[in-house]
Amino acid sequence: MKPSALIVNTSRAGIIAEGALVEALKAGRPGTAAVDVFEDEPVLGAVHPLLKMDNGVATPHLGYVERENYELYYGVVVDQILAYTTGNPINVLDPEAVRKK
Repeated sequence: MKPSALIVNTSRAGIIAEGALVEALKAGRPGTAAVDVFEDEPVLGAVHPLLKMDNGVATPHLGYVERENYELYYGVVVDQILAYTTGNPINVLDPEAVRKK
């Protein structure tokens, strides 16, 4: 990558080989990185090398944490559990598998 490049990883730490981003930043290619995912989460004690680098921005992997998302995710899960327990499962990928029980 160019020294002027910025790499952003807010998806999965595993898409970049462990340690490769730190080494690349030390070499100046890319010039900057921004991440909110790490090989091991949570990062405790500020021990991850990216947290100490001037050309890296690191934040906790918390982008999904908001009230509306939790209400949506868990509301759907509760609805599915209740429907299943009443014998009327919803959002079933393989209806035949449920009927065989």
